[in-house]
Amino acid sequence: MLRARPRPWLTFAALAAVIAALLWAIDSYRYRFVRSGRDLFRFVPQGDATVFFVNVAILRRAGLLQTVAGANKMEDAEYRAFVHETDLDYRRDIDAIAGGAQGGQIFFIVRGRFDWGKLRAYAASRGGACTEAACEAPASEAGRWASFVEIQPDTMALALSTDRNAAKALLPPGHAVKEQLPDRPIWARISPSALKNPADLPVALRIFAISLEFANPVVLSLGPGDNNGFKLELDAQCASAAMAATIRDQLVLDTKMLTLELTREHVQPNAADLTGLLTAGSFQAVDKRVVGTWPVRKQLLKALE
Repeated sequence: MLRARPRPWLTFAALAAVIAALLWAIDSYRYRFVRSGRDLFRFVPQGDATVFFVNVAILRRAGLLQTVAGANKMEDAEYRAFVHETDLDYRRDIDAIAGGAQGGQIFFIVRGRFDWGKLRAYAASRGGACTEAACEAPASEAGRWASFVEIQPDTMALALSTDRNAAKALLPPGHAVKEQLPDRPIWARISPSALKNPADLPVALRIFAISLEFANPVVLSLGPGDNNGFKLELDAQCASAAMAATIRDQLVLDTKMLTLELTREHVQPNAADLTGLLTAGSFQAVDKRVVGTWPVRKQLLKALE
């Protein structure tokens, strides 16, 4: 009776399948929390916070990262030392940032490519310390701390706070993200309390913030504009169409009042600062929404560098 010869390729194929399944399982476990930009918001604090998002990868691919971020803003000696010691450069290694600001604290959830060993060594070299859960180090502002935790190999949670352990509150598993998020590469949703108490804003911005205090949510986003420029867009949800029309009229009045005040002071709106931006706004009421746009001129982007 003839016996079938063993077929080595079947053995190799089965072994390859087992290895592939094992690697897939390991990868799924390592990257189980964050697989999209939306997932970053699982770790952003809830409540009355201003939240924001920047899709850095899209800006980089479109050649707009330097324009939006500013050519020289991050090029000081401290930042160059950080890049040298950690091998982390936002222009190359960061893909997306979500975050929130609340109660004097700022939280960032950053997705990119990190050398965790170098980051921990950098924290220690700046007078900080690391545990298995988190690292912390003194921030440049006295009395504040920068702390960070690894959510998964390509995702970091970073906190700037007077609490040196603030980042530990951002550890997985996070929370479910149920709300609809804006589909824009750069946006911020302003907290209701910030609109009702805009004391920290420049005077010109306070006027507009107060006009929007009864709208919620209020979203600002940056998108492409005319002549290869950008435009700042407002989308404010209101309780009724009548409320939307009232807020639209108030924003139009605010713009006229600002223009008149500049005229009284013999100042022309300057495209390189907020006066040129805010006096060029236009507004519409669309059902229960207020939609506004402000052109962001090249001169303003140049000044921000």
